[in-house]
Amino acid sequence: MQSSSSRLLLCSSKPNSLFGSAVTPTLPSSLRFPPLSLTIPNSTSSSIRLRSLRSSASDSSQVTEMASQDQDPRIARISSAIRVIPDFPKPGIMFQDITTLLLDTKAFKDTIDLFVERYRDQNISVVAGVEARGFIFGPPIALAIGAKFVPMRKPKKLPGEVISEEYSLEYGTDKIEMHVGAVQPGERALVIDDLIATGGTLCAAIKLLERVEVTVVECACVIELPELKGRERLGDRSLFVLVEAEGA
Repeated sequence: MQSSSSRLLLCSSKPNSLFGSAVTPTLPSSLRFPPLSLTIPNSTSSSIRLRSLRSSASDSSQVTEMASQDQDPRIARISSAIRVIPDFPKPGIMFQDITTLLLDTKAFKDTIDLFVERYRDQNISVVAGVEARGFIFGPPIALAIGAKFVPMRKPKKLPGEVISEEYSLEYGTDKIEMHVGAVQPGERALVIDDLIATGGTLCAAIKLLERVEVTVVECACVIELPELKGRERLGDRSLFVLVEAEGA
Protein backbone atom coordinates (compact mmCIF):
# COMPACT_ATOMS: atom_id res chain seq x y z
CA MET A 1 0.00 0.00 0.00
CA GLN A 2 1.08 3.59 -0.42
CA SER A 3 2.48 5.54 2.53
CA SER A 4 1.58 8.97 3.83
CA SER A 5 4.79 10.67 2.77
CA SER A 6 6.46 11.36 -0.51
CA ARG A 7 10.00 11.89 -1.70
CA LEU A 8 10.75 14.55 -4.25
CA LEU A 9 12.34 13.11 -7.32
CA LEU A 10 13.48 14.21 -10.71
CA CYS A 11 14.40 10.80 -11.98
CA SER A 12 15.19 9.00 -15.19
CA SER A 13 16.55 5.55 -15.67
CA LYS A 14 17.65 3.59 -18.74
CA PRO A 15 20.85 1.66 -19.43
CA ASN A 16 21.05 2.83 -23.02
CA SER A 17 20.39 6.07 -24.89
CA LEU A 18 17.21 7.97 -24.06
CA PHE A 19 17.10 9.71 -27.39
CA GLY A 20 18.04 6.91 -29.81
CA SER A 21 19.30 7.94 -33.22
CA ALA A 22 18.14 11.54 -32.85
CA VAL A 23 21.34 12.64 -31.04
CA THR A 24 25.04 11.99 -31.21
CA PRO A 25 26.08 8.63 -29.79
CA THR A 26 28.00 10.10 -26.81
CA LEU A 27 25.84 8.08 -24.50
CA PRO A 28 25.59 8.34 -20.72
CA SER A 29 26.56 5.96 -17.98
CA SER A 30 25.10 5.89 -14.48
CA LEU A 31 25.13 9.18 -12.61
CA ARG A 32 24.34 9.82 -8.97
CA PHE A 33 24.36 12.95 -6.86
CA PRO A 34 24.35 13.06 -3.08
CA PRO A 35 20.86 13.30 -1.58
CA LEU A 36 19.55 16.68 -0.47
CA SER A 37 17.09 17.21 2.36
CA LEU A 38 14.31 19.66 2.95
CA THR A 39 11.11 19.73 4.97
CA ILE A 40 7.83 20.85 3.46
CA PRO A 41 4.33 20.49 4.95
CA ASN A 42 2.13 17.85 3.33
CA SER A 43 -1.48 16.92 3.99
CA THR A 44 -0.46 13.74 5.82
CA SER A 45 3.28 14.10 6.26
CA SER A 46 5.81 16.75 7.26
CA SER A 47 8.91 15.07 5.87
CA ILE A 48 9.88 15.14 2.22
CA ARG A 49 13.29 14.06 0.95
CA LEU A 50 14.81 15.22 -2.31
CA ARG A 51 16.22 12.09 -3.93
CA SER A 52 19.39 12.07 -5.96
CA LEU A 53 19.01 12.39 -9.70
CA ARG A 54 19.37 9.13 -11.59
CA SER A 55 19.92 9.54 -15.28
CA SER A 56 22.44 9.05 -18.04
CA ALA A 57 25.23 11.46 -18.73
CA SER A 58 28.87 11.11 -19.47
CA ASP A 59 30.10 14.55 -20.44
CA SER A 60 30.68 17.20 -17.76
CA SER A 61 28.40 19.86 -19.29
CA GLN A 62 25.41 17.53 -19.11
CA VAL A 63 26.30 16.62 -15.53
CA THR A 64 26.23 20.30 -14.51
CA GLU A 65 22.83 20.86 -16.14
CA MET A 66 21.30 17.82 -14.45
CA ALA A 67 22.75 18.74 -11.06
CA SER A 68 21.02 22.12 -11.18
CA GLN A 69 17.72 20.43 -12.04
CA ASP A 70 18.12 18.17 -9.02
CA GLN A 71 17.66 21.27 -6.82
CA ASP A 72 14.76 22.74 -8.82
CA PRO A 73 12.30 24.33 -6.35
CA ARG A 74 9.42 23.45 -8.65
CA ILE A 75 9.71 19.81 -7.61
CA ALA A 76 9.06 20.71 -3.96
CA ARG A 77 6.03 22.78 -4.95
CA ILE A 78 4.60 19.91 -7.01
CA SER A 79 5.04 17.38 -4.22
CA SER A 80 3.46 19.62 -1.58
CA ALA A 81 0.42 20.10 -3.84
CA ILE A 82 -0.34 16.35 -4.02
CA ARG A 83 -2.78 15.25 -1.32
CA VAL A 84 -2.59 11.80 0.29
CA ILE A 85 -5.97 10.23 1.16
CA PRO A 86 -5.84 7.28 3.60
CA ASP A 87 -7.99 4.20 3.01
CA PHE A 88 -9.19 5.15 -0.47
CA PRO A 89 -10.58 3.45 -2.48
CA LYS A 90 -10.34 0.67 0.11
CA PRO A 91 -8.81 0.20 3.59
CA GLY A 92 -5.02 0.17 3.65
CA ILE A 93 -4.55 2.25 0.49
CA MET A 94 -2.83 5.62 0.76
CA PHE A 95 -4.20 7.30 -2.35
CA GLN A 96 -2.03 9.88 -4.15
CA ASP A 97 -4.59 12.52 -5.13
CA ILE A 98 -3.50 14.80 -7.98
CA THR A 99 -6.75 16.79 -8.00
CA THR A 100 -5.24 19.19 -5.46
CA LEU A 101 -2.26 19.64 -7.79
CA LEU A 102 -4.67 20.63 -10.56
CA LEU A 103 -6.23 23.25 -8.28
CA ASP A 104 -2.82 24.84 -7.74
CA THR A 105 -2.25 26.67 -11.02
CA LYS A 106 1.44 27.33 -10.35
CA ALA A 107 2.24 23.74 -9.34
CA PHE A 108 0.24 22.40 -12.32
CA LYS A 109 2.10 24.71 -14.69
CA ASP A 110 5.42 23.69 -13.10
CA THR A 111 4.56 20.05 -13.78
CA ILE A 112 3.83 20.65 -17.45
CA ASP A 113 6.86 22.92 -17.83
CA LEU A 114 9.27 20.32 -16.44
CA PHE A 115 8.07 17.73 -18.94
CA VAL A 116 8.09 20.22 -21.82
CA GLU A 117 11.64 21.32 -21.02
CA ARG A 118 12.75 17.69 -21.10
CA TYR A 119 11.07 16.70 -24.35
CA ARG A 120 10.76 19.80 -26.54
CA ASP A 121 13.95 19.13 -28.54
CA GLN A 122 13.75 15.33 -28.74
CA ASN A 123 11.93 15.00 -32.07
CA ILE A 124 8.84 13.46 -30.46
CA SER A 125 5.84 13.35 -32.79
CA VAL A 126 3.40 11.41 -30.55
CA VAL A 127 2.37 11.93 -26.93
CA ALA A 128 0.38 8.85 -25.90
CA GLY A 129 -1.75 9.45 -22.79
CA VAL A 130 -2.91 6.50 -20.70
CA GLU A 131 -6.53 6.62 -19.51
CA ALA A 132 -7.54 8.45 -17.56
CA ARG A 133 -5.13 10.85 -15.89
CA GLY A 134 -2.69 10.69 -18.77
CA PHE A 135 -5.37 12.67 -20.61
CA ILE A 136 -4.79 15.56 -18.18
CA PHE A 137 -1.04 15.91 -18.62
CA GLY A 138 -0.60 14.65 -22.18
CA PRO A 139 -2.45 17.27 -24.29
CA PRO A 140 -0.69 20.40 -22.93
CA ILE A 141 2.69 18.68 -23.30
CA ALA A 142 1.84 17.62 -26.86
CA LEU A 143 0.77 21.14 -27.83
CA ALA A 144 3.89 22.70 -26.33
CA ILE A 145 6.33 20.36 -28.12
CA GLY A 146 4.44 20.27 -31.42
CA ALA A 147 3.32 16.64 -31.20
CA LYS A 148 -0.06 14.98 -31.68
CA PHE A 149 -1.91 13.52 -28.70
CA VAL A 150 -3.07 9.91 -28.92
CA PRO A 151 -5.42 8.55 -26.22
CA MET A 152 -4.74 5.01 -24.97
CA ARG A 153 -8.15 3.90 -23.76
CA LYS A 154 -9.88 1.11 -21.90
CA PRO A 155 -11.92 -1.40 -23.96
CA LYS A 156 -15.01 -0.23 -25.85
CA LYS A 157 -14.30 3.46 -25.32
CA LEU A 158 -12.96 4.33 -28.79
CA PRO A 159 -15.23 4.37 -31.86
CA GLY A 160 -13.94 2.89 -35.07
CA GLU A 161 -11.25 0.27 -35.63
CA VAL A 162 -8.81 -0.28 -32.77
CA ILE A 163 -5.84 -2.43 -31.85
CA SER A 164 -5.54 -3.66 -28.28
CA GLU A 165 -2.99 -5.05 -25.85
CA GLU A 166 -3.90 -7.22 -22.87
CA TYR A 167 -2.10 -6.92 -19.55
CA SER A 168 -2.25 -8.67 -16.18
CA LEU A 169 -3.86 -7.32 -13.03
CA GLU A 170 -3.60 -8.73 -9.51
CA TYR A 171 -6.77 -10.67 -10.27
CA GLY A 172 -7.50 -11.21 -13.95
CA THR A 173 -6.59 -9.12 -16.97
CA ASP A 174 -7.49 -5.87 -18.70
CA LYS A 175 -6.84 -4.26 -22.09
CA ILE A 176 -5.71 -0.95 -23.47
CA GLU A 177 -6.72 0.20 -26.95
CA MET A 178 -5.65 2.70 -29.59
CA HIS A 179 -7.19 3.75 -32.90
CA VAL A 180 -5.81 2.08 -36.00
CA GLY A 181 -3.92 4.71 -37.99
CA ALA A 182 -3.40 7.07 -35.05
CA VAL A 183 0.35 6.57 -35.31
CA GLN A 184 2.66 5.68 -38.16
CA PRO A 185 5.72 3.39 -38.32
CA GLY A 186 8.90 5.25 -37.49
CA GLU A 187 7.28 7.90 -35.29
CA ARG A 188 8.80 8.71 -31.90
CA ALA A 189 6.48 8.57 -28.90
CA LEU A 190 6.33 9.68 -25.29
CA VAL A 191 3.99 7.67 -23.04
CA ILE A 192 2.52 9.75 -20.20
CA ASP A 193 0.50 8.89 -17.09
CA ASP A 194 0.06 10.43 -13.66
CA LEU A 195 1.50 7.53 -11.66
CA ILE A 196 3.43 4.29 -12.03
CA ALA A 197 2.66 1.52 -9.54
CA THR A 198 3.18 -2.04 -10.81
CA GLY A 199 3.83 -0.80 -14.35
CA GLY A 200 1.34 -3.09 -16.10
CA THR A 201 -0.55 -0.37 -17.95
CA LEU A 202 2.60 1.40 -19.12
CA CYS A 203 4.04 -1.87 -20.37
CA ALA A 204 0.87 -2.54 -22.36
CA ALA A 205 0.98 0.96 -23.86
CA ILE A 206 4.61 0.46 -24.90
CA LYS A 207 3.88 -2.91 -26.50
CA LEU A 208 0.90 -1.49 -28.36
CA LEU A 209 3.01 1.28 -29.88
CA GLU A 210 5.92 -1.01 -30.67
CA ARG A 211 3.61 -3.43 -32.48
CA VAL A 212 2.99 -0.71 -35.06
CA GLU A 213 6.72 0.10 -35.28
CA VAL A 214 6.68 3.28 -33.22
CA THR A 215 9.80 4.06 -31.18
CA VAL A 216 8.94 4.73 -27.53
CA VAL A 217 11.46 7.34 -26.43
CA GLU A 218 10.44 7.35 -22.78
CA CYS A 219 7.64 6.91 -20.27
CA ALA A 220 6.90 9.88 -18.00
CA CYS A 221 4.87 10.03 -14.78
CA VAL A 222 4.31 12.62 -12.10
CA ILE A 223 4.47 10.05 -9.26
CA GLU A 224 6.23 6.71 -8.74
CA LEU A 225 5.44 4.11 -6.08
CA PRO A 226 8.85 2.38 -6.03
CA GLU A 227 7.93 -0.38 -3.60
CA LEU A 228 5.57 -1.81 -6.21
CA LYS A 229 8.56 -2.24 -8.58
CA GLY A 230 6.92 -0.89 -11.72
CA ARG A 231 10.28 0.45 -12.92
CA GLU A 232 11.68 -3.10 -12.87
CA ARG A 233 8.76 -4.35 -14.92
CA LEU A 234 9.58 -1.82 -17.64
CA GLY A 235 12.98 -3.49 -18.07
CA ASP A 236 15.31 -1.43 -20.23
CA ARG A 237 12.63 1.11 -21.19
CA SER A 238 13.34 4.59 -19.91
CA LEU A 239 11.19 6.09 -17.16
CA PHE A 240 11.16 9.71 -15.95
CA VAL A 241 9.26 10.76 -12.80
CA LEU A 242 9.05 13.89 -10.68
CA VAL A 243 7.83 12.68 -7.26
CA GLU A 244 8.50 9.40 -5.50
CA ALA A 245 5.93 8.32 -2.88
CA GLU A 246 7.22 6.17 -0.04
CA GLY A 247 5.54 2.97 1.06
CA ALA A 248 3.07 0.58 -0.48
